[in-house]
Amino acid sequence: MSDADRVWEIAKHLDYCMFVTRFGQALRARPMSTVVNKAKGHIYLLTNAGEPKELEIAKDPAVLLAYSNGSDLFLSVSGTALITADRALVKDIWSPGAQAFWPEGPDDPNVAVINVTPHSAESWDGDSRVLSTVKFAVALATGTVPSFGENKKVSL
Repeated sequence: MSDADRVWEIAKHLDYCMFVTRFGQALRARPMSTVVNKAKGHIYLLTNAGEPKELEIAKDPAVLLAYSNGSDLFLSVSGTALITADRALVKDIWSPGAQAFWPEGPDDPNVAVINVTPHSAESWDGDSRVLSTVKFAVALATGTVPSFGENKKVSL
């Protein structure tokens, strides 16, 4: 599997990310679920139309999606976002989880899609928490620098 394929697989597997946009001079992150479509080269997120992130994306479309399984797998995806109200796309990526947020279903006019085109990614594939703890303890005891896994930078 290529490094780029691994990026797409990690994003699909982890599903939730911290979606980061620029808010003036600051950055703003919020947890969001993603729908990965490697064939089209996009990552989609459902959102409410007219929310602040829509204005933030309009001012600066550069975004970051930060994924983690909480212990040994991390992925950072940089890309360009745009907001669309394309009803066919909303229906295509609709899920039972989305229904909980928009009870009127995919035809709800308040539902919009953030369409992210990834440009680059960085992944960290680490050891389990137990193995990392052991490596850390050994490094402390021996005065060496621990290795906690593999880091890769990937152009998409």
